[in-house]
Amino acid sequence: MPGFLIRRRDARRWLAAGLILILAGTAGCDARGALARKRRSMVERSLMRAVYLKGLQPEKMGLLGRLAFYRVPGVSLCAFDQNAVEWTAVYGEADGQMHRPLKAETILQAGGLSQMMTAAAAFRLAEKGTIDLDEDVRGRLKSWTWPADVALPRGRLTLRMLLTHSAGLSEQILEGYGPDESMPTIPQVLSGLKPAKNAPIWSPSRFEANRKAWMSEGGYALVQQVLEDAAGMPFEALMKQTVIDPLELKNTFFAADLNEARAAGAAVGHTREGAALPGRWRRYPETAAKGLWTTASDFAVFLCRLMREAMGEPGGLLSPAAARVLLAPQIENFSFGFLADGQGDEINFHVQRKTSGYAAAFVVYPAKGQGIVLLSNSDNGDILEEEILSAASAAYEWPHYKPVEKDVLRLTPDTYREFVGHFEVNPSYALDVTWIDYYLVIRPTGQASTKFYAEGQTLFYSTDPYIRIQFFKDKSGRVTSLVLWQKDFELEAKKVR
Repeated sequence: MPGFLIRRRDARRWLAAGLILILAGTAGCDARGALARKRRSMVERSLMRAVYLKGLQPEKMGLLGRLAFYRVPGVSLCAFDQNAVEWTAVYGEADGQMHRPLKAETILQAGGLSQMMTAAAAFRLAEKGTIDLDEDVRGRLKSWTWPADVALPRGRLTLRMLLTHSAGLSEQILEGYGPDESMPTIPQVLSGLKPAKNAPIWSPSRFEANRKAWMSEGGYALVQQVLEDAAGMPFEALMKQTVIDPLELKNTFFAADLNEARAAGAAVGHTREGAALPGRWRRYPETAAKGLWTTASDFAVFLCRLMREAMGEPGGLLSPAAARVLLAPQIENFSFGFLADGQGDEINFHVQRKTSGYAAAFVVYPAKGQGIVLLSNSDNGDILEEEILSAASAAYEWPHYKPVEKDVLRLTPDTYREFVGHFEVNPSYALDVTWIDYYLVIRPTGQASTKFYAEGQTLFYSTDPYIRIQFFKDKSGRVTSLVLWQKDFELEAKKVR
């Protein structure tokens, strides 16, 4: 068979060429692996506080030390590059009381990350012709009816509006339910009927009328009911069929609560003080809004698949055209379950949300094909996220998520003296305020003291952690109270002496 005969010198030449290709491929893999290790190491070692004093360089800190500082038991990270997972790492514990280690496959409650997956499921049903994103959903509803005497905020009510938070529905936060509380049905949530703890989803909004979009978890509860009625199956099963199974996500599901088998592999939620949540986690029947349980790597796979499909790669989730629409900014900076900011190559998609005891976030730079997913099991996780993102920004050379340099104002001695005193939150918890040179020192009951620097005549901030305090005066000019806030946490104290 002469066609299969190869002369010896040709064989040697072909073998040499093949070896060069293999070595080149190996070298490329080694280089990518080295870069991934370098970036991961930078993220682990280069956390920076949210703010730093003008004239000083931001201090770089280690991830494990910041976990302990914020009393965050554990955090799970997954970074990707070229729209493919680059590295995954977990740190700390799944349960701070039992000291159970956090593992890559440990599931965490992902809160607001639920919404982008919900949007992907809606797009899949739209591509199959099961639903239309622009039809009035009132015609699709079977299990609940929009009240005839309640006017529609926008005149119409479509899935596209609900998915982009532009339907004009209430901005109230869905609080979840403890282990001893009855959970409502979705129709009860929508109407604000007991045992639901929320008001009806059409309750008036406190946002100014000229805003076109604002966060509405109630809107996603309505999405859940629309999709269930259209598909004729429970929402959890629908998500499994349309998104989770096609992506082969082994540690991802939607659920209001966990059975014992799933609970064994779940991270426990923790309070700001480091205690485990009663019942281990809150339960959310509004699973489309905040009922996702997942891992950082699973959610990164979901994001990477969407990005590759938007670029034209055939996949099992959405057509390239549908993926591009899903990932495009829509109303103001709202899109389908996420926010989009920046321009051109600097545009980034992001979500940073919480449920009780957990925090979840992701950032994607589509022009770079890069991003990171962060999941943690603490109410302080959202504060730690800011510092991790600053390290990731440095490692991947992103234009955002950098610490902010802040001026330090020097007030008159008499001004500082006005704020000195004992401020009581309740009979067992108070803030003692003293003054040294150009800053205040505030010591909460049973905690370490923190320095606060002036950024206004009555406004102060600390750098570690980043907290702001506003003092208030009565008509005579005497200081009567203060309000302390850190992201969404707020504390008020009255001056008693």
